[in-house]
Amino acid sequence: MQRSATRVVIAVCAIVSATALMWSDTAITWWSNIIEFALRVNTSATTGVLDHRPPGDADLHAMVWGTCACLLAYAVRAIYVRRALMLLFTWTVFVELVQPWFTQLRTRQVTDLIGNCVGVLVVLVVAEIIAKARARR
Repeated sequence: MQRSATRVVIAVCAIVSATALMWSDTAITWWSNIIEFALRVNTSATTGVLDHRPPGDADLHAMVWGTCACLLAYAVRAIYVRRALMLLFTWTVFVELVQPWFTQLRTRQVTDLIGNCVGVLVVLVVAEIIAKARARR
């Protein structure tokens, strides 16, 4: 398998895994446990930050889909990065909107949708900046 094909397979596996994770209650359980552990272990350092984070798991959504976006941007050719990330953006919206069709454990949430979109859009903006910098060289 070629190096670029391996990257695509890894990116697709990450997206499929993220989709499955978003349609289960496992992600929120893990994330809640991580937050509780951080608050319990080093209260003085974490309380200020974690008390000001939004409720729910929107930050987890942003991290998961941002990671998928990074892997996808790394997997495709530079000329296809924008298109691939826009498709991923559309996929994240689809995943959030059709959650009730696939699971009774999760419901549609605007904050989760915003987290999904922010994760992909941050990578898209960074990819555009990198593309502009390379074009100037």
